[in-house]
Amino acid sequence: MLVRFWGTRGSIATPGPATLRYGGNTSCVEITSDAGDLILIDAGTGANALGKALMEQGRAKRGHILISHTHWDHIQGLPFFAPLFNPANEWHIYGPRAIGQSLKDVLAGQMDYSYFPVTLNAFAANVQFHEVVEGAFTIGEARIVTHYLNHPALTVGYRIEADGASVVYASDHEPYSAQSGEGHADEAERGDLAHVEFLRDADLVIHDAQYTAAEYPSKLGWGHSTIEYAVDVAIAANARQLALYHHDPARSDEAIDRLIDAGRQRVSSLGADLSVIGAAEGAAIELLGAANAGKPGAFVPSSLVKPTSSIAEELVLIAGLPESDRAILSEATKADGVPSVSEVSIDKLKAIVEVAHPSLIILGDALAGADPVALCAELRLLQSETDKDTPIIVVTDQSAVPADKGQSAGVTGWLTRPYSMQYVRSRVRAWVMRSMLRWRTAALPEDEEERQAAVARLGLLDTPPEERFDRHARIAAAALDAPIALVTLIDRDRQWYKSHYGFDFSETSRDVGFCSHAILGDEPLVVNDALQDDRFADNPVVVGDPHVRFYAGIPLHAADGARVGAFCIVDHKPRRLSAAQLRMLKDIARLVEEELDPRAAAKAG
Repeated sequence: MLVRFWGTRGSIATPGPATLRYGGNTSCVEITSDAGDLILIDAGTGANALGKALMEQGRAKRGHILISHTHWDHIQGLPFFAPLFNPANEWHIYGPRAIGQSLKDVLAGQMDYSYFPVTLNAFAANVQFHEVVEGAFTIGEARIVTHYLNHPALTVGYRIEADGASVVYASDHEPYSAQSGEGHADEAERGDLAHVEFLRDADLVIHDAQYTAAEYPSKLGWGHSTIEYAVDVAIAANARQLALYHHDPARSDEAIDRLIDAGRQRVSSLGADLSVIGAAEGAAIELLGAANAGKPGAFVPSSLVKPTSSIAEELVLIAGLPESDRAILSEATKADGVPSVSEVSIDKLKAIVEVAHPSLIILGDALAGADPVALCAELRLLQSETDKDTPIIVVTDQSAVPADKGQSAGVTGWLTRPYSMQYVRSRVRAWVMRSMLRWRTAALPEDEEERQAAVARLGLLDTPPEERFDRHARIAAAALDAPIALVTLIDRDRQWYKSHYGFDFSETSRDVGFCSHAILGDEPLVVNDALQDDRFADNPVVVGDPHVRFYAGIPLHAADGARVGAFCIVDHKPRRLSAAQLRMLKDIARLVEEELDPRAAAKAG
């Protein structure tokens, strides 16, 4: 996989003698897989030269453009991208699914006659637009993972995995914790930890590094990272190489040199093994993929999933917000067409969460006689297991945020004052967009760390198939007339299949897994029709391959009682199990559990 930079500057193009080495064009990166798949990320002013180069090289006939967000410095080169004007070409443009406007409409806005002489309709090529949410999809042999970033506009980062290598593009991202932005990695919030997981084990991370920690306090809410934060998250993610990106337009080449040196010194002081470079226009990096070449291919869930509900149907509940916060939130939600924002009392809020599934709950620090974090914990206890992923956000001053960021109470995130209306709009969009999908990722078990240790002690992860497990999968599939039967172990971020009868993949993402839900209790999990279940209806494995409609899973326990995985059957059509069939599935699952005992492997050998 080859990565080439065509634009590395942020905010506004700055050509001139002071920016010759790192470049003055705005965001644009070209990625080419070994199979020839052509992927562009962002179309800032660097897209102009890239388009000309592709035409000259005869490589412009077909390609894909991934737009992180629609601020001008990331799309301004699109009207000057020559391949889009050739009727013989086919290009696909991807970007975050907006609320109220389509991606095509938003991109057309900058080409309105008031600003530009040529409209979007002038594109003569076959141009297809695709809206993405969080998830993943494929382009040729490349796997593209999407993840929401923290920016005043709804923004996605892209992770491209191809040829055994991985590159993450995370431009225009602000730390969720202000202290993290100032270089205090131990002050990370839940959003920062999720960001680290998005970067996990990447061969190359291209990361926003527009500011320094010293500059950051005056730039809060502007939507950009510091160099210190970029280094810290890359180290935490065990990335191999970090390219500092989205250079501030005021920085000269010499100033960027100094920042790169500072980044390298930070790596050295932390005793880490991370290569730090500055993204430079025209520079190319070949990723050979040694770090990931031995990993088995994972099933690819699709992020090209369109919510079945409209924004007008989403319910946002607020409680305890001071008037100033309420005014900002009201303006933000009104601008995005969210009509159902209801201010409720604590008692009313508790009553609603017991019977309904709000899209978003926002708690302020003006609750009469109540602490918002403690109230969040109460609400989590009242919610059903399927509703515990409802985002609950706390609005307060930075000084009032507890040390654990409220994670033990189930707080999803924080809005710390001061913040802008634009910032609130971006956060509300991301939270509501996640809720609009009828797809709930499973909560982490309370004993997750102990459970993970139990999985590791089995010594089965990434081992070859064994007949002692495969026979049980075959028997269950035949006896219960199911096309798929699986023995699943739930790893930290994946479902790994020790046996997979009727299913070609050896692992899937934990986020899309039904078995991830099955391990939350000791009783069987039976889903008679996934399309009628709000936990799974929009799950990528339901609306796409392998089109799961029915699932029945029995939790599998290690010798110490830890729920390490599940034994399940899957069907492509809705169905029900009789009491006798469910007992049979349980009986076979108990036989599988006996094989999980390390001593069973010795006997089988």
